[in-house]
Amino acid sequence: MRRVLGLTAGLALAFTALAPAAPAATASAPASAPADPLISIAVKVRATPLARPGGRVTYVIDYAQTWTPSFAPYWGAFWVGGRFPAGARGPSKATLYDTAGKRLAVLPCRRYADGTWCDAHVRMPHQGRIVMSARLSAKAGRTATARLGFDSFEPLNEAQYARHYSRKQARERFREFRFTKTVTTRVRTR
Repeated sequence: MRRVLGLTAGLALAFTALAPAAPAATASAPASAPADPLISIAVKVRATPLARPGGRVTYVIDYAQTWTPSFAPYWGAFWVGGRFPAGARGPSKATLYDTAGKRLAVLPCRRYADGTWCDAHVRMPHQGRIVMSARLSAKAGRTATARLGFDSFEPLNEAQYARHYSRKQARERFREFRFTKTVTTRVRTR
């Protein structure tokens, strides 16, 4: 019996030595997280087509979520926003609407190193619309380009979802997926 155990242990060590090393997991990609998103979000972004320097631009994000069958026991944490035009003052809030146009929630927004993001920790319908606005810089160039959409963190269990992690905590604990689109507004200089 000892000989069999010794042989098995020796083979296991030899196999471990010959196997390639697994890549290290990053802080935003825990080893236990899936490589592909469990929730895919289709995003369409519209903006005010023409604005003056220092003027307000309204952004409309239409979205539709598609859940994979394996998502069933998990939850996701969502943030909406992104990078607004250079020098623009981003929104302090965003409004969530359902497909019928009924206002569901007002989402608080905050500036982060990677853009302005609004906490969407509410019951979001699978399809809906988010409206937000930003004020352009008085020295805006001929075009104002924004890259907006969703930042999602998954997979959370129900207890983790209820805890409502900050963006920093979510980045450290869960896998991050971004679903964004670029939209451009022409800036009228005269």
